[in-house]
Amino acid sequence: MRRTLLLLAFALTLRPSPVAAQLVTPAASVPPFGITPPDRADAVSGAPISAALRTLEQAQATSDNRACDSCPPRRVLTSLLQVTYINVFYELANLIRGQDTAKITPSTWWLNMKRGWEWDLDDFVVNQIGHPYQGNNYFTAGRANGLDFWESAAVTAFGSGTWEYFGETNQASINDFINTTMGGIALGEMFHRTAWLVRDTTKTGKSRFRRELAATVIDPITGVNRFISGDSSRVGEKPRDMVPSALGVVTDVGLLWRGSNTAEIDPGEHIYVEADLLYGDLQTGRSRTPYDAFAVRLDFGGGSPLSEARVRGRLFGQPFHNGAVQLSVAQGYQFNKNDAYQFGSESVDTTIGFVKHFSDRTSLWAVGWGGVTILGAVDSLPPEGYTGGLPHPDEGAGQGVSTGPRNYDYGPGGNLGGLLYFARDARNFLTFSYELHQLHVLDGVRANHILQRGRADLHIPVKGRFGVGVTAEFFDRRTIYQLPGFETAHFYFPQLRTFVTWSQS
Repeated sequence: MRRTLLLLAFALTLRPSPVAAQLVTPAASVPPFGITPPDRADAVSGAPISAALRTLEQAQATSDNRACDSCPPRRVLTSLLQVTYINVFYELANLIRGQDTAKITPSTWWLNMKRGWEWDLDDFVVNQIGHPYQGNNYFTAGRANGLDFWESAAVTAFGSGTWEYFGETNQASINDFINTTMGGIALGEMFHRTAWLVRDTTKTGKSRFRRELAATVIDPITGVNRFISGDSSRVGEKPRDMVPSALGVVTDVGLLWRGSNTAEIDPGEHIYVEADLLYGDLQTGRSRTPYDAFAVRLDFGGGSPLSEARVRGRLFGQPFHNGAVQLSVAQGYQFNKNDAYQFGSESVDTTIGFVKHFSDRTSLWAVGWGGVTILGAVDSLPPEGYTGGLPHPDEGAGQGVSTGPRNYDYGPGGNLGGLLYFARDARNFLTFSYELHQLHVLDGVRANHILQRGRADLHIPVKGRFGVGVTAEFFDRRTIYQLPGFETAHFYFPQLRTFVTWSQS
C-alpha cells in the first residue's frame, strides 16, 4: 500500500518521454557492470561513432531539456515536490507502525518552529544509518530530475529541514539534520553512480528490464522516475559522467577473532564478509566533478549484521609537479558497530598523495589526510565509580541525568590518517592504514574521545581472481573526562582476520 501511494504520487510529477532512435550495441561488446567507455567504437565497423550521430543525440537531448540523450530532463520544482512526497511516504510508514511522533498537525508544526533545535535520543543505528539513508532519497530525487551534485545537496538540506519541522511531533533535532544532510549526500551520490554501473541504456528487451530493475533496488527514486517516464526503455548512450575511468571490486569472506583489555567484551570469533568498491581513479588526475572517484567498504558480520559502512568520495582533485603529487578534497561517511565499540561520523578531509612505480608490475600509492569531523557519535563510557547517570554538557557534574535511551555521545572534532597501498599487476597485495578521530562531546558525558585504528592487510593470489589473506587490526580508544576526580578511560581491541578473497579490476 505504501509503495502504491508513493508510485502514484511520483506519476503525477512525470509524463512519458518519447523513445529516441535506437542505437543497440551487441551484448558481447558491453564490458562488465554495463560500463560503456566514453569513446566507444561502432560494433560492426570498428570506427568511432559518427559526429553526425552525436549531433543528433545532442539535439534530441536539448529539445527535451536534457544534458545528454540518456540524462533525465532538468526539473527543479519536480525534485522539490518529490522530496515532499518522500516525506509523506516516511510519515505514512511511521503512522502504520503506530508511532505517536507521526501524529502531526498544524499545531505541532507551529510548536516545532517556535521551540528551536535539540539533540534527540534515538537509537544509534536509526541516527547513523536510518537518517543518512533517508537523506539519500532526497539527494537522488534531485539527481533523478537532472540536477547536478551541488544542487542535489541543497535539495537534501531542504528535505531534511522540512522533515525535522513538519514530519514528526518531536522537536527538530540538530544531529538528525546533519546526519540526514551530510550522510544523505555521501550515500546518495554513491548509490546514484552505483546504479548507473548496473544500467545499460544501449540494450532492449528482458536484459534491459532486469538491469533497470536491479538499478532501482540500489537507487529507488531514480529507478521509479525512469519507469514512470519511459526512460527505462529509452535507448542511447550512457551519460558520459556516469562512466568511471576505472573500476575495482574486492570481496573477502572469512573468520574474525577479537580480543580486549576489558572483561565486559566477549572476544569470541565471528564469520564476516567484507566488500570494497573502488570507483574511478583516486590516485591521480585533475577533477572538478564530485564523486567521479570514490571508495566504499561494507562489512557484514563480525559482531553485528552490518558492522562497518564507509564512503569516501573525491570532491576536488588537482595534480602538482607534473602529476607526481596529488591534492584532493574528500567527503567521508563512516559507520562502525560491533561488540566492542560503535562509531559514526560525517567529515571533510584534505588529502595529499603520490604514486611510486618500482617496476612495470609493482607500484606504491601513499596518501595522508587530515580534516574536520562535522559531527561524530561514539558509545558513552561513564567514568568508573560514577553512579549519577549521564550528565549533559550544559549542566554541572553529577547533575541533570539523561533519562533517554541514548547510550552514545555526540560532538564535532578532527581526524587524520594515512595509507600505504602496494600493488602488483594492478592488484593489491599489501596495505597499511592508520586513522585517528578526536571528538569533543557537546551532548552526552563530558569528555574528549580519542579513537585510533591501525590495520595491515596481506592478499596472496592463488588462482585467477581468487586468493587468500590475513588482516591484523588494533583499535584503541581513550576517553578524557571533563569531570573532576575521574581518571582517563583506556580500552583497546586487537583483531585478527583470515579469509578467502575474490577481486576484479
